[in-house]
Order: sequence, then C-alpha cells, then structure tokens
Amino acid sequence: MPDKTFEYVVWLLRLALNPAEASTGTAILTAAEWQSVYRLLVKHAVVAVAWDGVERLQSKTPEQVRNMPPDLMGRWFAAVQTIEAANRRMAQQAAALQERLHNAGFVASVLKGTALAQYYPKHEHRQSADIDLWVLPQKVQRLQIHRKALIAYLQQQPDITIGEIVYHHIETTFGDTEVEMHVTPTWLYNPLHNNRLQQLFANEKQLTPDLLELYTLLHAFRHIWHDGLALRHLTDYYLVCRRNRQSAIPAPHNLYGQLGLTTFAHAVDELTALLFSDQPALRNANHLSPRAQHILQDLPVRQVSTVVRRDYPHENLFSLPWRVTHYLWRRANHYL
Repeated sequence: MPDKTFEYVVWLLRLALNPAEASTGTAILTAAEWQSVYRLLVKHAVVAVAWDGVERLQSKTPEQVRNMPPDLMGRWFAAVQTIEAANRRMAQQAAALQERLHNAGFVASVLKGTALAQYYPKHEHRQSADIDLWVLPQKVQRLQIHRKALIAYLQQQPDITIGEIVYHHIETTFGDTEVEMHVTPTWLYNPLHNNRLQQLFANEKQLTPDLLELYTLLHAFRHIWHDGLALRHLTDYYLVCRRNRQSAIPAPHNLYGQLGLTTFAHAVDELTALLFSDQPALRNANHLSPRAQHILQDLPVRQVSTVVRRDYPHENLFSLPWRVTHYLWRRANHYL
C-alpha cells in the first residue's frame, strides 16, 4: 500500500462496505492523521461512505476515534448531511426530467448516480456531483440525427440551459443542478472498439446488470485519461461486481475482449481485491501485476500518469487523433 493516510482511508471504506466481515483492527489515529484522512476522502469523493466506517468504530471500538478533533467530526457529519440532501434533490430532479423527456418522445434512464447508489450499503451515501441521463429516441435513429433532435428539444425548454456539446453528451443546467444528457453512455478512442461499443449500446434501452458492470469499468477507464482514477470509481466497480457475482451473473469477459479491456479489467480486479477484501492474503501489493501496480502508484493523489496510459497502447495510440477529429467535428457542427 502507498502510505499510511491512504491505508487508513481504505480501512474505513472496508469497514463501511463489509460491515459483517471487516475487522476494526487496532489502529488509533492521531488528530493530524484524521485531518489528512478527511482531506484524502474529499479528494476521492467517498466522504459519506467512509463516515459509515467511522460510525462502526464509534459503536464497536470507540477508543479508535477518541483523537478525532471535535470540529472535524462536526464538519464531516455536516458534509454527510449535505451529500444526503443533494442526493435526494437530484433523485427528484432526475425523475422529473425523465417524465418530461418521456412525454416528449424520448426514453431516459439514469447513469451513475442513482443507478450505482443501489449497490451501496447506504444508498444516499454514494456521492454524485451531477445528474447523468442516457436519453434515447423512442424509435431507432442514427446517433447524429438523435443528437440534433435532442438539442432541438432542449433549446425549447426555458428552464434548461445548454452548455458544452461533445460526442457522447450534452451538458445542461436544470435549476441549480448540472445535467449531462447522454446520447450514448461513453466512448473509446480506438475506432474499432468504439464502433463495437456503440453497436452494443444501440441495441439497448437501459443498462442491464452485466452492461452496468461493463459501463462502470469503462467509466473508470475514461478517468485514466482525464482527471485521474478515484476510489469512488473503484468502489462503484467493486460493489457492482460483488452484487452480480452474488446473483450468479458472470463477468462480461467476452465483451472485455471485444473492446480491448481485458488487461484493464484484470488490473482493476486485482486492485479491488487488494483494497476491499478482508483476507490478508489478498492485501499484498507485491503480488500485483505491473499494470495494477502502476494504477496503485497514481491512485492516492488521483493523478493522470503517462505510465498508466502507455499500459494500454491500443487505446493510447488513438488518443490524440481522436481529440483532433472531435475538435474538427465540433467546429463543423457549430458545437464550439
């Protein structure tokens, strides 16, 4: 494991996600360590989830939280309340938008947010910054035609403001909430793999459990190229996989192979076993593959690493050409 602060963060998450199995251990943090842990939890967007671990310590071994500064405990609790309130508000707004879109001839389902929250022990503690809706036409249309139809509809809505338009979604604002209207859940730089991915999505109206597992992995994969992987992304994937295996739903290995994701899926499976398992034998970083070790090195600070990108040459090779092509596409369609 990289450092003590990160170890403590993961320890709290393990207590929260596996309350029946995870041991509270014997660690007693100093006041300064608690402050560092909280800052890292904020960085990784798992503040409310980790709070469930703190509550377990308060209940089972209160001496382990005796050094937490009272002002930090109050700030942490207030942050959890804020997250819960935001999740309730966004769930109501998402439902209202889904109904409006349905009445306008579209089909909308929630991506991330509410869709993933159901996998958490406390649904309202899965942190979301915005609403993601996958918006489809009632009848099959080409992606470009559907995108233009959705934009035309949104332009007619006085309470919805349109922002940036990119390949896979339209950024909008509804009230005080940012909403990403997805015309497709996500994408891949590699054109062959992306074409397969879009064909897969084109045959669906919502993400089934196995497709949600694929999408959650893809969401983590995308963050390697943008703002860095976070523990929230790994937590999402771990919980979806755990529920699917408990429900006898096999991992979509065939799809991973078709989309060039096999090596990344293997690395993430290694990491989630290392981070979230309560079996000491699995929590040995020395047994990780090089790709998993590279991700683990970057994970604590959520940085985007050239080393990690180069682990996936089939995708990295098309990164710059894809960005240039997308820029030209946006210029041609007046989306800039």
